[in-house]
Amino acid sequence: MSTILINKWKRYLGIKAWSVTTEFIDLESVSVEYNGHTYFVGILRNFNEKEAIIFHDVELDEETIIHELLHIVFPKPNSDEVYEEYEQWIADVAHNLNQIEKDE
Repeated sequence: MSTILINKWKRYLGIKAWSVTTEFIDLESVSVEYNGHTYFVGILRNFNEKEAIIFHDVELDEETIIHELLHIVFPKPNSDEVYEEYEQWIADVAHNLNQIEKDE
C-alpha cells in the first residue's frame, strides 16, 4: 500500500523522477532521541541521484507519507526559520493536503 501512496503523492508533488523506497527499522537502531516520540519516521534524501528512503518503525499512513515527501520538495527551512517552525509547517501542509484529498 505504501508504494501506491508514494507514487500517487510523487505525481501530485511534482517529484515523479524520484525513486522513493521504504525501510522498516528497529527503533533501538536509532541512536538519537526523536523529539520524545516512541516511534521513528524519517527520510534520507540523495538530491544528486533523486533517491530517497523513508525509514520507519510504525506502519506508514497517507499523511506521514505526504509529510516525508514534502521534505524532498522543501528540503530545508527558510533562512529566517528555526527547524521546529519548518517541521511544524511541513506537518501542517501534509495534514491540509491529506484533508483536501479526503474531502474530494
